[in-house]
Amino acid sequence: MAATVSPRRRGRQRVDDTDHFTAFYNKAQENNYNVVVQIFQYLGMRDLAHCARVCKLWKQLAATPALWRHVRMKNSHVSDWGGLCSALKRHGTKRLDLRKMLLPQNDTVFWEQFAEHISVVDTLERIEMCRCPARAVEALCRGLPGLRALSALAIRDARLDPAPLAALPLLHELRLKSMAGLSLTRDLRHLAALTRLQHLSLTSIKELGWCLCDVIGSLPALESLELGECTFRAEFAGVLARLARLRRVRLERGTPHCAAPDILRALATLPLLTRLELVNIDVKPGFDDALAACTNVQRLLIIPTYVSQSATTNRQVLSGVLRLKDSLTHLMWGVTIELLRVTELFIDQCEQAGEAKRRDVGECIPVLKPVPGCRLPDEPAHVAGPPQVEILPLPTLQRLLSAQLPNTKLKLLRIPFHATWRQSLADFQ
Repeated sequence: MAATVSPRRRGRQRVDDTDHFTAFYNKAQENNYNVVVQIFQYLGMRDLAHCARVCKLWKQLAATPALWRHVRMKNSHVSDWGGLCSALKRHGTKRLDLRKMLLPQNDTVFWEQFAEHISVVDTLERIEMCRCPARAVEALCRGLPGLRALSALAIRDARLDPAPLAALPLLHELRLKSMAGLSLTRDLRHLAALTRLQHLSLTSIKELGWCLCDVIGSLPALESLELGECTFRAEFAGVLARLARLRRVRLERGTPHCAAPDILRALATLPLLTRLELVNIDVKPGFDDALAACTNVQRLLIIPTYVSQSATTNRQVLSGVLRLKDSLTHLMWGVTIELLRVTELFIDQCEQAGEAKRRDVGECIPVLKPVPGCRLPDEPAHVAGPPQVEILPLPTLQRLLSAQLPNTKLKLLRIPFHATWRQSLADFQ
């Protein structure tokens, strides 16, 4: 008798269970590999090297290209630069971060080996140096002409030769800084070769006004500019006015000889400039009018120097800021702890001289009268001071700014002088 086939089974293709298991197993293995690679991304180079010695599978996983694209050497020590550079080259590393790496006590040979072997890694596009000698930076420039970003913010030597910078025609970002102050063996005319430079930061170069003034105007692609030790004369304003693509400017340590009002008026003509940071800038009469002209600025950080005439300085800053109420979206005003202490001593001296005792109004700053802006109805009685100076409590200053700048996000900073250079608009969202 012929066997009958169930209608439900007729025409259905038989599937081997082995195929299901193989597909499931392969998918599970792939997912597990991806998870391990994700975990390995959190390891430093030393730990990653240890993992590569566990077994063949982990050695294969530790060689995943994604783990070597951006190599961070934090808390790692290099005993063989030749071997490391060969590995970086083999894995196609694009970015190398040497910050906070472990350095030997006597590192002369260490940096000699670095200078000898770093040119092997011609895949590098970005490098961030740790505390290093100037010769290491110069070796980078000579050995890696394909670099797009070079950051060396802890050069320990007192002198640097800027000529090798001309060997980096593809450079988009350059940041140089020395904690002890850096002198150049020649001027910065070699920067003119960096026609693609978009971000330039030179914040501890001594006599920067002498060696930089003209070359800045030959960098038309600049979008971000950070300059320290500002001793620029009025002619530097004309140079800045040519940088039509500038979006962000930071000026540090503006001396009394720096033509700050002229520079501000030049910055006011730049149509794309929206972020301005003025750190330890000496404020003179006329500063308020120049600052008020910067109606293109939307985010402003200002920390004046309070060496002398602090009451006049505060009035100039307050007057200029209040006239930017239609454009400012963010304002950070830094007041040094040293100024607050000096004002406290001044108030105590006034009380000892027979003036009426002040209320407990907290920390105060001096402002030359008349204080710009409307007085708030609920403002407490001002603290006693000379007839031409108003002693303004910080809470009162905060309320005054809030009332006059209703559409601006405000932040008053209380910081010691030595920490002023660490402040940035990047921390203010």
